[in-house]
Amino acid sequence: MSENLLQFIWKHRLYASLPVLKTIEGDEVIILHPGQLNVNAGPDFLEARLKIGHTLWAGNIELHLKSSDWNKHEHQENPAYSKLIMHVVYEHDSEIETMNDTTFPTLELKRHIDKTLLLNFENLMHSKTFIPCEELISQVNELTLHQQITRTLMERLEEKTLAIQTLLKRYKNNWQEVFYVQLARGFGLHINQDAFEQLAIQTPLQLLGKHKNNLLQVEALLFGQAGFLFDYFDETYPMLLQSEYEYLKKLHTLHPMEKHQWKFLRLRPANFPTLRIAQFARLIVDSNHLFSKVLSAETIKEIEQLFKINVSDYWLVHYNFLEKSIERNKSLGKTFVHTLIINVIVPMLFIYGKLQGKEAYCEKSIRLLEELPAEKNSIISTWKEIGIKTDNAADTQGLLQLKKKYCDAKNCLECSIGYAVLRK
Repeated sequence: MSENLLQFIWKHRLYASLPVLKTIEGDEVIILHPGQLNVNAGPDFLEARLKIGHTLWAGNIELHLKSSDWNKHEHQENPAYSKLIMHVVYEHDSEIETMNDTTFPTLELKRHIDKTLLLNFENLMHSKTFIPCEELISQVNELTLHQQITRTLMERLEEKTLAIQTLLKRYKNNWQEVFYVQLARGFGLHINQDAFEQLAIQTPLQLLGKHKNNLLQVEALLFGQAGFLFDYFDETYPMLLQSEYEYLKKLHTLHPMEKHQWKFLRLRPANFPTLRIAQFARLIVDSNHLFSKVLSAETIKEIEQLFKINVSDYWLVHYNFLEKSIERNKSLGKTFVHTLIINVIVPMLFIYGKLQGKEAYCEKSIRLLEELPAEKNSIISTWKEIGIKTDNAADTQGLLQLKKKYCDAKNCLECSIGYAVLRK
C-alpha cells in the first residue's frame, strides 16, 4: 500500500460500503462526493461532501496510510489542516493532535479494501515486463484502450508544441522562421536533432534567403556553419564550397559550429548528417514560403510533393566528404518525409490552429496522423507482440507516449488501462 494508491482508491471509491462505513467514533459515513484531488500544498482532497451520522458536511479531507503519519508530517503545526471534515486513513494506530485542539472524525478503510486490488497493484509495481500490465492488458476492452491511446496522443502533441511556443517567443511569432528551425531539427532525426537545430539558429532563414538563387552558396553556408569545411580537400566541389564559405563568413560575420557536434556512429549512410544537410540545402533553394504551402496542403500526397528534391551531382556518389559511394538516388524517401510530417508538420499545424483560434488546422493535424501508416520501430513491434494492433501513425504516436510517460514510469494509477487492470 502507498499513499498514492490510497488516494486513488478514495478518488474512485474502490472500497466496499458494506459493512457500513463508520468513523472510529462509531458514526455512519456516506460519501456523497470524495472531493477534488489537490495537486498543490494543503489537504489531499478539496470540496468533499459527506454525511456523517445525521449531519451533512462539505470541506477538505486529508489521507494517510496511518493516523500517526499526521504527527510525522507535522500537520498539527499547520493551520491549513485545522479545519478538515475528516481524516481518512488505511490504518488507525494513534490519536492525533491539531492546532487549537480542533477535532474531526477519522475513517479507517483497511477492512473495506479488497486484497485483490492491493495484490494487483503490487504486481504492477514489481513487474519487469515490457509494460507492467502485459499479462492482463488482453482483458481490457477496446474502448478503454482506444480512449487511453487517444489521450496520450493529445498529450504527446501538447508536449511537442512546448518547444515551438518557445521558438515563437524567440522569433516574435515569425512562423516561417520557426518552421525552418523545426524542420532542420526534423532532418537531424533523433541523434542529430540538437545539432541541426543549432545549425538553423546560427544560419537564419533570412540569411539563406539572400543567397536563395545560388545553390552552391546555400550549401556553402550550411556546410560551413556546420563545421564540415575545415578539412583538406582535393575534389572540386568541396573546394568550391570552402572558397564560397570563406567569402560569406567574412561578409556576414559568421561563427561556425564544431564538426565534432555531429554524430555518424551507428547511422545508416542515408542518415549521415552530411547528406541530410545537402538535401536540406536543396529544399531551401527549391521551396518558397514552405510553411504557407504546408498550411494549404490538404492531403499527404500534396505534402509529399513539397519535399520532392534532387541533390547536387556530388552527393549522388557520396554520403560524406572524401568517401565515394556507388551512385544512387539520394532524394528524400517517403518514409523520411512521413517522419517529418509526424514530428514537424503535425505539431506545427496543431499549435498554429490552437494559437490562431483555427480549429480546422488542429483537426487536420490529427487527420494527417490517421492517414499515415503506422510507424515501424522496436517499441511498436513489441506492442504488436503483446496483442495491441496499430492502424495508423495516430495509434503509434499514442502508444509511444503511453510507454514513455506511463508504463516506463509505472504511472498505472494515472492510466485508464491501469485502472481497468486494478479493477480485475
